[in-house]
Amino acid sequence: MNDLLEAGADLQNQNLCSSLYKVVLKNNAAYAVKRLKKLQVSFDEFGRTMRKIGYMKHPNILPLVGYNSTNEEKLLMYNYQDNGSLLHLLDNYVEGKRDFPWRLRLLIALGIVRGLEFIHQKPDPIPHGNLKLSNILLDDDMEPLISEYGFSRFTDPNKASLYSSNGYMAPERSLSEAADVYSFGVILLELLTGKTVEKTGIDLPKWVKSMVREEWTGEVFDKEVSRSAKQWAFPLLNVALKCVSVDPDSRPSTLEVLEKIEEVAGIPGEVPASPSCSIESSHQDCCLLHSVIPETWDTPGSNS
Repeated sequence: MNDLLEAGADLQNQNLCSSLYKVVLKNNAAYAVKRLKKLQVSFDEFGRTMRKIGYMKHPNILPLVGYNSTNEEKLLMYNYQDNGSLLHLLDNYVEGKRDFPWRLRLLIALGIVRGLEFIHQKPDPIPHGNLKLSNILLDDDMEPLISEYGFSRFTDPNKASLYSSNGYMAPERSLSEAADVYSFGVILLELLTGKTVEKTGIDLPKWVKSMVREEWTGEVFDKEVSRSAKQWAFPLLNVALKCVSVDPDSRPSTLEVLEKIEEVAGIPGEVPASPSCSIESSHQDCCLLHSVIPETWDTPGSNS
């Protein structure tokens, strides 16, 4: 911790209650350090929660390396991810700076929901509460890592907009599995449409639902999806629309979402990423699925 505090810090972003720094120690190890202020939590409760999160190990959750807590501020320490966030990747794709192939989008969606399902199948789970593109980091193998996990429960609900993007928040604005499923549904819509909520402020569920209602469902997809994966995109669009249902009781559980996406992807086995290529799942042993998907998983119609 002394080395961390003595090292130079490169500010990455900040708001009124938090700052994010890239810190490189003397041994050239790079860390992302989140500095939090004004959390509504006791010293002891914060420590208990962080230790609980620190023991959570999953390939799709960014591990907490360490933390430092005082009455004035909290420091959370993570390994720095050079590939940046899913928001950065999608922005670069939209701007024509890089490719974002369909199979990579599918694997990223799978990784995110696997991490969420792991969180919510734990006893006394801690909901994420702030899931969005910029909080999904990508490791060296382009595996998604859920970050910013564990402290949304300590924020002032009257200042929730400082931590959460309204475009991802469920209408009930709660910390729950159903609310996390809603946020994941928005992310899945972003992967299918190529539109980014954080940058544009678009109400993406509203826009997609209006397109479906007007029987222009086929027009919602991004050009990469339309070109190479439309036959798999329709069932995934239906999953996303279930996730962003206004009524939280109408949303599927994280396990049901995971099972349906794996079914669409053809896992276990090969992922039908495009007519000409396929890939193996790298996490076939992560989850044992026992739930039955409701018969209401219908594919919306297309007027392409």
